[in-house]
Amino acid sequence: MDRSDFRKDHSVVLKLGLLCACLIFTFAVFRSVFAGAALLFDYATLKQNGFYFWAVLGLCILWTYIKRADIIEAYRGETDAKWLIFSLLLVSASIVLLFYVSAFAASLSLTIFAIGFVIVAQFSLFFGRASKIPLMLLGLFGVAVGFPVLLENTTAFWFPRATAVLCVSMLQSLGIPVTLNGVTVTLTSLLGYDIVTRVDTRCAGSDSLAIFLAIFGLMVIDRKPQNKLLIGLLIFGVIGTYLQNFVRLLMLFTAGYYYGADALWTIHDYASYLLFPVWFLGFSVIYIRYSKKPGNSAIERKTSTESTL
Repeated sequence: MDRSDFRKDHSVVLKLGLLCACLIFTFAVFRSVFAGAALLFDYATLKQNGFYFWAVLGLCILWTYIKRADIIEAYRGETDAKWLIFSLLLVSASIVLLFYVSAFAASLSLTIFAIGFVIVAQFSLFFGRASKIPLMLLGLFGVAVGFPVLLENTTAFWFPRATAVLCVSMLQSLGIPVTLNGVTVTLTSLLGYDIVTRVDTRCAGSDSLAIFLAIFGLMVIDRKPQNKLLIGLLIFGVIGTYLQNFVRLLMLFTAGYYYGADALWTIHDYASYLLFPVWFLGFSVIYIRYSKKPGNSAIERKTSTESTL
């Protein structure tokens, strides 16, 4: 379907109107969910939840715009029975999640995910197969929200413990006076006092891994390597993401040793916003080198040559 035809289709206008009406009604019923909407622009809240979370949200919205032609192409004007049943299940699940968020003190990230879930679920109800890409993007955003919590609940103690042991062992080999008790690290600074910190799951790299997995999924939607290469790139990316966070831990403890607690917490808060983009830029170069995209002239020439042979 051409975009000009899409705009002229009166059924689309009607469905968009009904979609907006349903969303307004839903959000009016659960208006308590939006009571803390102003927190979205609060720096302290942004810092607490991590800016990466908002970066993934922005990328998902951007990807929806970039893939708008594919979304329009997937629209067929009518929703078949299977999609209708599936959409009704999605809408029901989204309402249940929204009710949970309104009834209990949910995190801001879960609140934003619930709002996005409602929007995409109701969009699928009216536009059927056109919601495939938005649903995939919602799932990737859900990874960024849920993976740190899942990792924290499933790995319990061993993930931060293993990271703390490796980090402290490395620091001790460099001659830095640091001790470890469980996941509690005690560092004796050159300024003459001890700095006591705790390596939890997020410090060990759960947030960085969640962001990597989400952005990796976005890359796969656009450019997908062969399956064997895809698995290899995923493993390489996970290991590299963990190591860049490990380097961050070494940096912050080293800064604390030489310059004190203020330097340690400054590195803790901001170093990842420098290290992760640099690492991911290098990973992206490698990924693009081994990936392919439909319509790529080089791939078409290769296919044509193989067919000729």
